[in-house]
Amino acid sequence: MDSPCAHDLASLFEKTHQALRFYHNKSQWPQIYPLLSQLAEQYYKLYSSHPNAMQAQLTLYLDTHGYTTNLVVNQCVIISALCRSLNYDSKITQLLICVCLTNYLCVQTQTNKLALRQPLNLQEKKQWQSRHQLAVKLLQSANVPTEHIAGILSRLNKYKQALLSTPKIMIYDGRTTLVALANIIAMNITYRTQDDHINIYKAVADIYIRTPNLFAQQALKALIAHLGPYLPGSLVHYHDQQLTYIGEDSRQRHLLIALNEQHKSKWYSVKAQLASNSKQRPSQDKRLLFSVWFNEHLALPVEALNAEKQQLLMLISQVKVQQEYSYSALARLLNHHPTTVELLREAVKPYNKEHLAGKDLRHCLSMVGLYNAPAIIQQVLFDQLVRHHAHPLMQHIQFRLQAIIRLLDLLISHDEHNQFEHLALPIYGYVNYLIEYCSTTISRKTLYEKQLKSDVSMPFAWLFGVTTYDSDQLTDYLLELLGDNPWTQALLDAEQQKKQHLSAEAQLWVAIKLIVTHVFQPDAKQSSWQTDTLERVLKRLNWQSSEQFYNELPSLGLSNSV
Repeated sequence: MDSPCAHDLASLFEKTHQALRFYHNKSQWPQIYPLLSQLAEQYYKLYSSHPNAMQAQLTLYLDTHGYTTNLVVNQCVIISALCRSLNYDSKITQLLICVCLTNYLCVQTQTNKLALRQPLNLQEKKQWQSRHQLAVKLLQSANVPTEHIAGILSRLNKYKQALLSTPKIMIYDGRTTLVALANIIAMNITYRTQDDHINIYKAVADIYIRTPNLFAQQALKALIAHLGPYLPGSLVHYHDQQLTYIGEDSRQRHLLIALNEQHKSKWYSVKAQLASNSKQRPSQDKRLLFSVWFNEHLALPVEALNAEKQQLLMLISQVKVQQEYSYSALARLLNHHPTTVELLREAVKPYNKEHLAGKDLRHCLSMVGLYNAPAIIQQVLFDQLVRHHAHPLMQHIQFRLQAIIRLLDLLISHDEHNQFEHLALPIYGYVNYLIEYCSTTISRKTLYEKQLKSDVSMPFAWLFGVTTYDSDQLTDYLLELLGDNPWTQALLDAEQQKKQHLSAEAQLWVAIKLIVTHVFQPDAKQSSWQTDTLERVLKRLNWQSSEQFYNELPSLGLSNSV
């Protein structure tokens, strides 16, 4: 799909239609998951390159493919638009598209009947009620992990109810919330012969007013800002003509098209306020459904380079904790990064008795000293990098990260030999790796060893619910960014080396993981070697016992996002 064309858009409809029919042929079940994964990638790529072509499907109902296929396509387009408006990465977007494709996988017949207000028989009712379990069963026939799709589907009905309910029902998972929103909107806008469907702007407004969920409200606002005031495919009246809105050209003028004649189309480029009707309507005109969206006059989206992220990564690589700097050298590095300097002014507060912010960059550097400055600057940069990422569980990730940092700060607070920022940096680097490379597997779970048989400490990834990742890739990532920090290799050793080979520095990392697990999973058991390691580290850091340490925890004001 290097150069998308009308054929690709038509193929997307056809393949979606075929996937919904696979349920009736058991021999094809193992092919369903690979097909859905391929389809999700195609939806993502086509939306990225030609958003107008995809958004137009929200106003056009393909008569030849029936209600359920149109409903699923609408839901996939809406979830693509939501993810794009929230700046989510390709992995999260494709996972959620895959869930949307799975939602009606086993109930095409029942969904079509319900849309026509026809009653279901007893067998059809049972199949409708167990549709999500059946869909997961189909996916599992391909022998691939499906727990993330299954988890979202298992919560979906509850979340749909919660999004529209008063009083407030608490919901926490951003991914399920987005799929629920896409499903509700798609059901409200997909064309029905009874003409009781509505346009997407009204559908979004209705949910926004009704939902008590703040995350959902923010997502809906982002969606409308992303779509803009005119939806491609909408009918507009211009100079006593009924035309179709296509989008904007390179001069930011509205592109309209007249398709009244079968073999001829007429284009208009206008600068005017338009009255549009974006309610979905049936169409069999393949020009309007597929072809016109790949016209050379239509301005393609400008792919924004992630310049800020690249600048932060470059600065992190330039500021080395083991290198001696002058004030002028650090100033040259940071002079063109006002946001970083502003955050640095706040970060230096603990370094003066009055807990005051620094006045400017030179004052900050003078306050902390040249020895401490590089690590503090790197911590500020990493904190910016974490905040730069977009993720449905971003609030949880930030809460968990700050909890780990505060616990680490408390752990070494009785020791004068270790600089806190040096230890904090590998944690920031690790979390950035998880967000960038494990975005679809991060969860609210705090995992822990249940059998207590391992002589290797659990990975830091478990504190963010991640069980599967590439350890070699993680090692390369951390060493490239933080290879000069002596605590980086110790952190890697703490989850790759056996207990008898751990250095004192690696044992500290084992201790902090045990502490975090104890805080967020109080029922988790510790093996004898883990308990011994924790007590040894605490005494080395001038704590009398673990009891004394845990008695200090209330002063940290830790919070959980649940």
